[in-house]
Amino acid sequence: MDVVISAGRVITPSGDLTPGSVEISDGRIVAVRAGAAAEADLAVPDGVLAPGLIDLQINGAAGVDFLSPVTGAALTRLRRYLASTGVTAFLPTLITSPPALLQRALRSWQRAMHEPGAPRIVGVHLEGPYLNRQFKGAHPLRYLRAPDARHAAALLDAVSDTVRLVTLAPELPGAAAVIRALRERGCVVAAGHTAATYEQAHAAFGAGVTLVTHLFNAMRPVHHRDPGIVVAALEHPQVTVSLIADFIHVHPAVVTLAVRLARERVALITDAIAAAGASQRVTRLGTRTVRVTDVPRLSDGTIAGSVLSMDAAVRHVVSMGLSVRDAVLMASSIPARVLDRDDLGRIEVGKPADLVVLTRELRVHAVYAAGERIFGAA
Repeated sequence: MDVVISAGRVITPSGDLTPGSVEISDGRIVAVRAGAAAEADLAVPDGVLAPGLIDLQINGAAGVDFLSPVTGAALTRLRRYLASTGVTAFLPTLITSPPALLQRALRSWQRAMHEPGAPRIVGVHLEGPYLNRQFKGAHPLRYLRAPDARHAAALLDAVSDTVRLVTLAPELPGAAAVIRALRERGCVVAAGHTAATYEQAHAAFGAGVTLVTHLFNAMRPVHHRDPGIVVAALEHPQVTVSLIADFIHVHPAVVTLAVRLARERVALITDAIAAAGASQRVTRLGTRTVRVTDVPRLSDGTIAGSVLSMDAAVRHVVSMGLSVRDAVLMASSIPARVLDRDDLGRIEVGKPADLVVLTRELRVHAVYAAGERIFGAA
């Protein structure tokens, strides 16, 4: 079925069309035109048509913890919630956990990846277990382990083509061999929960680390005589940094500074847990009990994820003075680039029609996945 969407602003790789329209046929974009469409199936003259949002790091939502077995009903509820936030693709993120629990969760998500439905699952993000104990955050200490290339290979090979992104501490002994093993298997490797120095960070980037996970959180802080991984990442032209823009994990002024320094290399993430999009204030993050106050926290006050949504993250950075275009790209095309997915995050002829329609206030009005409306009234 052919669909035409007309909007006051259409965000394309080459610039914004104000106004513009997009024509969809057989799930793909077949035309992108300047000017409002004379006849449109959906017209939002004061709205924004943007690429579908991509969340690189989400631990749960809609009452679903991603380390729990994923049932059909839970997956349906999860996808409905994510669609309502403008997401068309995501990476279920699995934190450090007991080996048997982790393996069960990986197999569960491997099955889910091959089931039809949208938003699409574009791989698993494995956060841990090769993390620095000094910056473990909410990860259970007892299940952290030293980097081991054979262990990593066995973990990934047991669920082939499932894990797409791995976060580790690159300064740990054995990490270089793990990075090589992961890269050989087509994984994106990120640095996070790390005490890496400036020099160690640059060595890791040279070895194949291309992303820094939730910049500023759970890593060596910046010091004027010890700049650490934060400064190394912000200055490196080939490294992307992910940010949790709820203004609690990172102060708005610091978010603003990071964006000014690395505008085209910032990927917005949620790091959300099961409580996102749900009413419960006490929930689980893997094996940990979490209570939601200002943010989810462990009993000792340690921050344990967020209840942020991707559309809210976009609104937050726009509230700092960032352009709508830049904010949207940080939530769509930049995450797609991290994954080396040219088919995602782009409004361009020939690409899948994964789109989000936003109101003037940047609220989600409608969402399309492969040309099918998955959120919003017909």
